[in-house]
Amino acid sequence: MTLSIVSQDGTVFNYSNAVASVVSGADEKSELFGFAVFLNGDTENCITIAEYEDEERFNEVKKSFIQWLSDNIEPTFEFPS
Repeated sequence: MTLSIVSQDGTVFNYSNAVASVVSGADEKSELFGFAVFLNGDTENCITIAEYEDEERFNEVKKSFIQWLSDNIEPTFEFPS
């Protein structure tokens, strides 16, 4: 099964090519909350796939994204608290 992510600008990424996904909150450099991925063969450059100005909207999407990952990627590893 091929899993795909469609970025806000409409670019489609094959999730099996991702080596890491990054979720970041606002900081002193940016007031945006965003999602990014590192792809196989390009672990130095992070590709932004979505950004939100509203923290509440960001958290809704983050929850939905984590649920999608949990439901669609096997096996799932859950880090203990």
